[in-house]
Amino acid sequence: MTHTHVTAPTQFVEANGIRFAYRRFGRDTREPLLFMQHFRGGMDHWDPAITDGFAMDRPVILFDNAGVASSSGETPNTIDAMGEHAAGFVGALGLSHVDVTPCPSDVHSACADGLFGRHNR
Repeated sequence: MTHTHVTAPTQFVEANGIRFAYRRFGRDTREPLLFMQHFRGGMDHWDPAITDGFAMDRPVILFDNAGVASSSGETPNTIDAMGEHAAGFVGALGLSHVDVTPCPSDVHSACADGLFGRHNR
């Protein structure tokens, strides 16, 4: 593993007029694990001990959703819109498959469910 949660450089990708900030690190052995954060939480709110643990055997992607921290745009006002922004972000990375781990809350579990419900391939 070349980079960790703390050392991975912040990168940017644009989707649907939104500039998303993200970090990708870990071993490139299978589908990336996308970490979704709570409503106004950014990628730095994740505990590096958790993300680095997952990154030991798979790629990890942390990102700031629309309107949060270093990402542009406005924060979405519905759970479905949060999922749509996440789907746009994943598509902009050119990924056809990701596993998703939501922040442990009912709202973000629903957001991840919305992402899978519409974009599960």
